[in-house]
Amino acid sequence: MAETADVVVVGGGCIGTSIAWQLARRGAGRVVLLEKTGIASGATGWTSAIVRMHYTHEPLIKMALFGRRMFENFADEVGGDSGFRCVGFLVVVPQDEVPTARRVVGLQRGLGIDATMLSLEEIAEIEPRLSLEGVAAGAWEPDSGHADGSGTANAFAEAARNARADLRMGVEVTELDRSSGTSIRVSTTAGDIDAGSVVLASGYRTSGLLKPLGVELPIKPVRHSIAVVKRSPEFGPPHPVISDRIQNGYYRPEGSGLVLLGDHDPLEGDVDPDIETDKQPPPSSIARHTARFASRFPSEVDATYRRGYTGTYDTTPDFQPALGAVNTVPGLFVAVGFSGHGFKLSPSVGRILSDVVMDGETNVADISMFRIERFVEGDLISAPGGYGKRSLT
Repeated sequence: MAETADVVVVGGGCIGTSIAWQLARRGAGRVVLLEKTGIASGATGWTSAIVRMHYTHEPLIKMALFGRRMFENFADEVGGDSGFRCVGFLVVVPQDEVPTARRVVGLQRGLGIDATMLSLEEIAEIEPRLSLEGVAAGAWEPDSGHADGSGTANAFAEAARNARADLRMGVEVTELDRSSGTSIRVSTTAGDIDAGSVVLASGYRTSGLLKPLGVELPIKPVRHSIAVVKRSPEFGPPHPVISDRIQNGYYRPEGSGLVLLGDHDPLEGDVDPDIETDKQPPPSSIARHTARFASRFPSEVDATYRRGYTGTYDTTPDFQPALGAVNTVPGLFVAVGFSGHGFKLSPSVGRILSDVVMDGETNVADISMFRIERFVEGDLISAPGGYGKRSLT
C-alpha cells in the first residue's frame, strides 16, 4: 500500500527547498521533499548566485525584490547563512540599449528599488578601474550583490526540517499517475506516495515526468561554463557584480581575491543530456571569459586562471520559467525552466508556490505570463525593449 502525503515536492535545489520550507511553515500538512541525489547537487550547486533586480518584466522585478529583501535578512527570516554580500550590481549598456535600461530603472524606482541610471563619469566614480570602451551608460543597484547557492539551499532545507517537512535524499521519482482517485500517485525508487498535491521543481528532468500525463514542456539542459580567476595583487578591493551588455558577459567577485566569469546568453553552451556528469569547460570558453575580463579591466591582463567548471541552465524557448498550476492535471504544479536566473528568484518562488498550492492565488506578483500552457499555445513571452532574449529579460 502506498503511503500518503499532503504535498510532495520533487527537487532539492534552491527552488524545491524554498517551496518545501514555505509549505511546511505555513501548515500545508504532511510535506515530503524527494531528491534523487542531495541538496544543491544539481544546478544550485554550480550557480554564480548573483542577486539583482534588473529585469525587463515587472513580475520578475517584484519577485527579485522579494528575494533580495529575504537575502538581506536571511538569518532572521530563514536561519543559517545564505552567503549574501552586498557589493552592488552594475549594468553597462551600449547606445542602442540605453532606452531599455532607462525603462527598467523607471519600473524599479516605481516599486521602491534604489536604482539609478549612470553617466560615464558616474560609472567611473563607482568603478574607476573599469574600461568604458563601447559603453554608453550604466544602471546601478547598490543594494544587490551575490550569495552562495549551496549554502542557501541547505539553509532552506534545514528550515523546512525544523518546520517538520520530511526531506528524503537518494529517492528518484520515476512516474506520476493521476488516473484514479483525488490524489496523484508518485512512484519512486523507494516506493509509492499518494499526494494531494505535487510540485515539480526538478529542472530539465521535469519534461520526462510530464510527458506521460499529456503535458508538453520543452526544456533544454544547457551546459554553462564558468572561469575563476585570481585578481592581481595591486587590483585592490572587490568590484561590484558587473553585467557587461557590450561583451555579453558577467564578472562576479568571489571572496577577497577571485572573480567568477560567465556568459550572458542562456544558449552559449552545449545542449547536453548528460548534464549531471561533472565536465570541465572547453578551452575556447575559458579563453573567451578571460579575454573579456582583461578587456574590461585592463590591469588584469595577467590575472591568474585558477579553475573552471560547468553548471546547468534548464532553458525554455522563451528563457522564462513555467510557474504555477498545470491546469490539465488537478493538484500538479511546476516551478522549472528558469534558464539561468532561478537562484535570485528562489525566495519568492517558494512563497508563490505555497500560495498557489494552499490558496489558489498569490499577491507576490502576477505569474499568469509564466503559465505552462503557453508553450503549446505558441504564446511565448517576448522581451519588451532592446535587450532581446539574451539576458536580463
